[in-house]
Amino acid sequence: MRKPVLAALVVAACAVLAWQLVVNAQGRMLLGDFRAFYCGGSTVLHGANPYTAGPLLHCEQVPQPFGLHTARDQVDLPAPFPGYALALFAIFALLPYPVAAASWFTLLLACTAAACAFTARLIERPPYAVLTLLAVAFSVAVIPYGELAPLIFAALAGGALALRRGVNAPVIAALAIIALLPHVALPVFLALFMWNRAARLPVAVLCAALAAIDLTIGGPQLAISYFTRVLPNHAASEIGFVTQYSMTWFAQGLGAPDRIALLAGNLSYLASVIFGVWLAGAAARRFADPAFLLLIPAALAVTFGSFIHYSEITLAFPAALLLYARTRGTAQRFAASSLVLVALPWQSIVTQPALVVPVVAGTIAISLVVLRSSMRPSLRLGLGAALFCAAVVVVAWHLGPQTAPHAAQASFDPLLAEASWAQHISEQTSSSGIVWWIPKLPTWLGLISLALCGVYGVARKNDVAGVAVEHAPAGS
Repeated sequence: MRKPVLAALVVAACAVLAWQLVVNAQGRMLLGDFRAFYCGGSTVLHGANPYTAGPLLHCEQVPQPFGLHTARDQVDLPAPFPGYALALFAIFALLPYPVAAASWFTLLLACTAAACAFTARLIERPPYAVLTLLAVAFSVAVIPYGELAPLIFAALAGGALALRRGVNAPVIAALAIIALLPHVALPVFLALFMWNRAARLPVAVLCAALAAIDLTIGGPQLAISYFTRVLPNHAASEIGFVTQYSMTWFAQGLGAPDRIALLAGNLSYLASVIFGVWLAGAAARRFADPAFLLLIPAALAVTFGSFIHYSEITLAFPAALLLYARTRGTAQRFAASSLVLVALPWQSIVTQPALVVPVVAGTIAISLVVLRSSMRPSLRLGLGAALFCAAVVVVAWHLGPQTAPHAAQASFDPLLAEASWAQHISEQTSSSGIVWWIPKLPTWLGLISLALCGVYGVARKNDVAGVAVEHAPAGS
């Protein structure tokens, strides 16, 4: 029975992915984020500053075939990564861009398969259950844009599995990959350093190695400017961006000035890091499973904060799945709610109403396959999703996709790529209108449910399931 189910899921996921690839190609946005990664790596390869506007724009404006992303007018797509991450993309920049894009796309598919395999072993479920959870989100909001999420997801799941088994080398390799997203890596590194004695020296050595690579790429001045100039400018450039799920967007939507909104985002991230590190240690002890030391901090790192897109929120899936597998009662109900609410890209319906079909179908499939519910409650859940999607479509049709545009109040360093990017967002893709608030609500509620599941699972003895797993001690 498993093979037919897996085959059907793969076919359905491929169909949705092919559809979204065509949509992105028609708008010349296919693998758009990878274009920025590639050009950042190419700039490093040629010894230039990867954060300045000129070199990036020169690379991004070169016309490409097959609908691959090409910069419009004078708008840079920034590559806000530290030097060690750009060193990876410099390897891809050795190839002609179409070949590099095809290679990256293949790597994303391979990492998605690896993520399903690793997570399935982690939660003792078949891989098609994980694929069911990932299919719509990755096909709509991740792979067509060339996002990093499949690599980080596979590293989180594989690293957690290796940590559980007490095998150190794969854990360090996984951490090196997770470090490509520094805001996700920071709480993960801290949790391991604090709660796992055996990981302290390897984590410290890895941090030193990454710092050395960072200094080698552009020297101390470039490394320091990443933190003092690039990150602040990049966070400010997307304050009103409609695809943001951050506390910064939330605060400015409520009327806060840009400076206060950015402060709210930074404080939210700090609180999430502290809470995530504490909860990870508590869960690892409570469930006697060190896998939580990687998964929970990553999930909390993408909860609100100052700069969060939906593709990053998919990194909360492994924690939600493991908590669902290891809890029962109230805690498990919170985990189930989180899985349904977070796993679907509700906001994409605003600009593509036809996505109602895969989103509703995905809701039913998640209920049946992941939560193992019976048909009747699954159909009820699907009906609820359909009604919510209909409300989103009606509001979007009535109000239009853009309402109450946000004019950036901050001044931007004109030398950075973020200057033109901020202007483009302020003029074209900024809004704090209700049409964007409504479809974000399920995702936010799902992230909150995930945090509540962790708290309930740690605090209440009756909410812990008796699942035996093979692992090393949590504090080894």
